[in-house]
Amino acid sequence: MKMKKSKYFILIFLSFFSFMLRPFASTKLIIDGYGVRFRSAATTNSTILSEFNKGVELTYLANAGTGPGCSGPWYKAEYGSTIGYICSEYAILKEETINQDDYPEYKDYLKKIGFPDTYIPYLVNLHIAHPNWNFEPMNIDITFSRMVTYEYDGYSYGWSLIEDYSSSIDGYKSTDSWAYNYLTNVFRNNYEGGGSRWYAANKETISYYLDPRNFLNERQIFMFEPLTYNESYHTKKGVELALKGSFMANALADKEANLTYADAFIAAAKAENISPFLLVSRVIQEVGSGGSTIVSGTVSGYEGYYNFYNINAYGNSNQETIANGLKYAKEKDWSTPYKAIVGGASFIGNDYVAGGQNTLYLQKWDLFGPKYGAHQYMQNIQAPSTESIKTYNSYNNVSLVNSSFTFVIPIFKDMPSSTSLPNKGNPNNYLSSLAVNGTYLFQSATHDTTFNLNLDTTSSSVDISATKVSSKSTISGTGSVSLKNDKETVQVVVTAENGAKRTYKINITRSTNISLDISEILRVLNIKNDGSYIYGYPLNTNISTISKAITTKEPKATVTTFNGQGKEKSSGIIASGDIINIKTDREEKKYIIIIYGDINGDGKITSADYIALKNDIMDVKKLSDLQRIAADANKDGKVNSADYITIKNDIMDVKKIVQ
Repeated sequence: MKMKKSKYFILIFLSFFSFMLRPFASTKLIIDGYGVRFRSAATTNSTILSEFNKGVELTYLANAGTGPGCSGPWYKAEYGSTIGYICSEYAILKEETINQDDYPEYKDYLKKIGFPDTYIPYLVNLHIAHPNWNFEPMNIDITFSRMVTYEYDGYSYGWSLIEDYSSSIDGYKSTDSWAYNYLTNVFRNNYEGGGSRWYAANKETISYYLDPRNFLNERQIFMFEPLTYNESYHTKKGVELALKGSFMANALADKEANLTYADAFIAAAKAENISPFLLVSRVIQEVGSGGSTIVSGTVSGYEGYYNFYNINAYGNSNQETIANGLKYAKEKDWSTPYKAIVGGASFIGNDYVAGGQNTLYLQKWDLFGPKYGAHQYMQNIQAPSTESIKTYNSYNNVSLVNSSFTFVIPIFKDMPSSTSLPNKGNPNNYLSSLAVNGTYLFQSATHDTTFNLNLDTTSSSVDISATKVSSKSTISGTGSVSLKNDKETVQVVVTAENGAKRTYKINITRSTNISLDISEILRVLNIKNDGSYIYGYPLNTNISTISKAITTKEPKATVTTFNGQGKEKSSGIIASGDIINIKTDREEKKYIIIIYGDINGDGKITSADYIALKNDIMDVKKLSDLQRIAADANKDGKVNSADYITIKNDIMDVKKIVQ
């Protein structure tokens, strides 16, 4: 009895001691996703209190257990003064250590087996929390920076994509010319295999997701778990729990054989020696918890065929991607969900696991030469972190998180001390227009940043106006600016959402001895222009009237007018399409004249013009680009029936067009 009691006492003491050694006081939740919903209750049916993006910190309150819409537990948390619930799939517990110096022997062990110093704090934390876990270094025969280069542009653009639903992480996207246009603030999103919400990641973002140290936490460590089948914890019950909340839960994968989806995944796992949790998370990653068209069995031409892993599903459109995936499924006779799950597992096993890419991390990042990065299962750089969380939840659901797992963790040559995500804000700091005293220096975005402007000595100030390409940027330096010297430089600074600045310089010279800038001449004469076209002259304006006004203001100027066919036009009235050439001793510029309503270019507004517009609207005969500008009689930027009515009213003297 004493012996038994003594043993019992020792066990209690050891359990208590073990508990005391656990270093984690999990007080913070770190959001690990975008648009993550903070809810009023532990269910997706509850009220949305707020939405968070990656990196937001909340105060952790409690594990609220499982609930509808989340494959893992719900976390009760506090944000500000608001208490709510976050699905654990999209948040990481921030774990704080007591003191790592209390574990010198384990630190020495990690160094001895080859882990660099920058890995050790993370691994010590995990060891304290999970003493049964084992960590093995995997030395990679390539430098970290070289691997980033391979992934970014080594063989094919668009190998590493990032998902963005709402332009909330523009700063993570590539801004190289093949991926982004600063002049329009448009990111390319038509990469093969991607869709409208997928964009090429920049090097900083690739570096972050490639760096194993950023994922050495309790859940995402599972991206380094070897993906082999283990019957002791890869159970049917565990698979059923992993399927909970998805379209595959409690459903049949083969109705005739009465086999469930859980049966299919277990069969696939045994046949290919692959973790069924990997297979489940891979399917959910590829087709979503609610399924997708490619697993519906209803696509025209491919009825009754399924592709659960999106194998060979590639293309430049969603329709093409689905068709290619189902074409492959038909060739493989995946005529039931069961066959598609088991058959697809064979593809993953033979093409990846058997070839050494036997972790989630390695299935995205191909670290084996000679063509590094070329053999990857997914373009999505976030897929390993997302799938690893699902794997963790699968083990946690069956209380197996503390099992004797081994994690194989890559170590690159010449790794940086650390990596981090860039500022997620939009990078655009361009102007779409810049004007001085109402005259445009440019009216469409340009890469130029320096402009010269000559004014007469009577100008004591200038009014600077500008518009920006991105609505998320800010502008400083506009408004009224006093001129104190004959030579001054006015600066307009555009600051992008991510903080990047771009400075536009206007070098202003005031003098009586040099000719005025042509743009300044037009401004003084109140002649509207956008750098290419001249607007605002009333009907029946004589050519000589224009020439005299310009040369009176600037005697050094000469004015020549041409018709639309390039023939000099020395007299008569101006018309749409006429070209006016202005030359000074400093510069020469050409402008095309626009008379709103004068579509046919005869200098008049007649029935011939509204007939031409009517033919365009009815697709009988389309207008040229120049004619379409003149046809926009109401100046709303569109050419439609409203302009037809405006021109007709002018002809009938109901309401004249204001030029």
